[in-house]
Amino acid sequence: MDCQNCGAPLNWDGSRPIIICDFCSSIRVIEAADGSADRVAELDQPGDSACPRCQEPLTVAAMDGVKVEHCRQCRGILIEGDLFASVVRNRRTNFRGAESRPVPLDAEQFKVVVPCPSCHRRMEVHPYYGPGNVVIDSCSDCRLVWLDSGEMAKIEIAPGSR
Repeated sequence: MDCQNCGAPLNWDGSRPIIICDFCSSIRVIEAADGSADRVAELDQPGDSACPRCQEPLTVAAMDGVKVEHCRQCRGILIEGDLFASVVRNRRTNFRGAESRPVPLDAEQFKVVVPCPSCHRRMEVHPYYGPGNVVIDSCSDCRLVWLDSGEMAKIEIAPGSR
């Protein structure tokens, strides 16, 4: 990703929703693309992994100012476990819309095999142990969480304590 002002390469520190060019000091605000249910902002930088669902290369992205990897094809999100917990906590605390009605879990979701993008072992497939009736994939060894498109949005609007 290059600076829109001077063309110098930009490096995001992954901790703020802005990028400051080291060369010309211009600022780029990181904003989620329109229509992104999970509010992910792509940063046009190659990620370190391949998508565990469609095998496409992941790209570096931001979600609520934290670094994630994102699949442009299936819209899945790879996020560190601690950051996932922080984003969920912040989104649920700040959510002010109408809550959704939970739907029963689909047993077929538990049969899907998702390899960890880091260690390539099978990720654990389990319900997110919070509200939303969402099945997520996680690797306890690598401390990574894989979210399919729309799963973060479902967790955010789920009924329950905030």
